[in-house]
Amino acid sequence: MKKSIVCLLSLVFVSFPAVADRITQMSKTERCVYTARLQVLAHYYFKQGTPRDQIKVHWKGDETENEIAFVGRALDEAYAWLVARGAEATALSEQVFGDMVYDACMSGQPL
Repeated sequence: MKKSIVCLLSLVFVSFPAVADRITQMSKTERCVYTARLQVLAHYYFKQGTPRDQIKVHWKGDETENEIAFVGRALDEAYAWLVARGAEATALSEQVFGDMVYDACMSGQPL
């Protein structure tokens, strides 16, 4: 019994890198920078009047489900925040908005 548990645990730890993706391998700082970049992109399209559902993401084909979901969530969250603030959000520059997103992410607070 003890041997099978050790074997099972070793399989779990050995297989982890196989399911790891770029998002899970990023440090907190890298993930917050990536989030800010995605949400600044959403801000740009929002200011252009492009609805969220018309933002097309071109995938390379090697993305994991987690990576695709992460990008979708980042864009959705940005659009929700921007829509809720309307003209106030449109008045923000991309740089100011990006700084706000990064600071919120690094502090663990929602935007």
